[in-house]
Amino acid sequence: MNEQKLISQTRHWVETVVVGLNFCPFAKKELANTRYLVCGHERMVRAIEALLDECDYLDAHPEIATSLLIYPQFEDYEQYLALLEEANRSLDNNQLRGTYQLASFHPQYCFADEPADSAAHYTNRAPHPVLHLLREASIEQVLARYREPEAIPERNIATAKKLGAEAMQALLATCRQL
Repeated sequence: MNEQKLISQTRHWVETVVVGLNFCPFAKKELANTRYLVCGHERMVRAIEALLDECDYLDAHPEIATSLLIYPQFEDYEQYLALLEEANRSLDNNQLRGTYQLASFHPQYCFADEPADSAAHYTNRAPHPVLHLLREASIEQVLARYREPEAIPERNIATAKKLGAEAMQALLATCRQL
């Protein structure tokens, strides 16, 4: 699949699921300032280097609010979890924690405490494996003004469960059909 298609599908997911279902009440404001990047490196080392390069890019471009790094080669969920672990370790090792943080999304995302068929998983499911690189200062600013931010995940899960797993699966499938 070409890079532009991966980006279009991921952008559509952000617009219809993340913003459309209000899974992230702060995302709509930042849509125009979001960068999408496909990281097609097969090797873990190169995939992490791409993440660190994106941190450098964000440092040089403060007008960009956030970056979504798409990793199509990490479709295997266990490999993706290893990527996420290594990515967080790399942020720590490069003293970038506190400046940046990661949110993770994957087509097979599963919460450990939810049944396998739960609609709750779709709050973190994306059409492709994604590491969402967020500026820590931006998060702190919006959370300081948002009433009960700790309730966001519970509200998202309730929304997904109300819609049901089939509807959530269909919504995600429409993102892949672009």
